[in-house]
Amino acid sequence: MQRTTISLSDETYRDVSELADGLGCSRSALIEVLLARGLLKHLKARLAYAQSIQGVPAPVKRYRGDSIREIEEQISYLETNYQGELWDAIDER
Repeated sequence: MQRTTISLSDETYRDVSELADGLGCSRSALIEVLLARGLLKHLKARLAYAQSIQGVPAPVKRYRGDSIREIEEQISYLETNYQGELWDAIDER
């Protein structure tokens, strides 16, 4: 297991803390479960495909200022199944 430090908005931090307290687990444990069960693998496969076409990795951005909108748009783009069977085939990899 690896350790990392993350920054969360005040609202997200409160929500995560409240849910973790209610479940009787650490925030770290809760975040691990949420990420592992969520869209992480799905988005990762789509990103790998998009990067294989574009050939250039995206620059690293922080979740603040104008970058917030851009990061959210990129995630929405990866979530959107607008290419139907192509994304389904990628997800099966």
